[in-house]
Amino acid sequence: MPTLKDLLGRTTPVGKTHGLLEYLGIMERGLAGDMVLAVSPATTSSSAAAVTATIGGSVAKYTRSITIKLQTATGEVHEWFQGTFAIAASKTGSGTLGIAGGLTSATFVDGVAAVTLEYTGTWEVADTATLTITGGTKLGYTISNKTSVDTIVA
Repeated sequence: MPTLKDLLGRTTPVGKTHGLLEYLGIMERGLAGDMVLAVSPATTSSSAAAVTATIGGSVAKYTRSITIKLQTATGEVHEWFQGTFAIAASKTGSGTLGIAGGLTSATFVDGVAAVTLEYTGTWEVADTATLTITGGTKLGYTISNKTSVDTIVA
């Protein structure tokens, strides 16, 4: 029969190895409403020359990857969360922006999701490309929306 010490170092149901009490503590904070979305990068700037060169090259599009996490207010990832949040892309300027695969929601595995934006057309200085993650309601608690904004620079 395993001891408490053995159980604390075991693999959790989502496959991550760390203390069971820590895992349950983070889950409990989520169940009490301590859930926020975090994006990386939240803001960034892409060079108009680099975007234009990539779009004009053999791949015909410029891509930007964004990581989204559901976490506590103190930054602990809710590894127990397996679900989705709605996403949408918007832009200013004359370029075209889309989400790879035509996705309308981000699928979270172990509290983390990845989304790729695709830029085509003509992008100029001061244009912006934004990914919005709609927080909505999870477990009866409201989660604020989050954005990742790319501003095109010289």
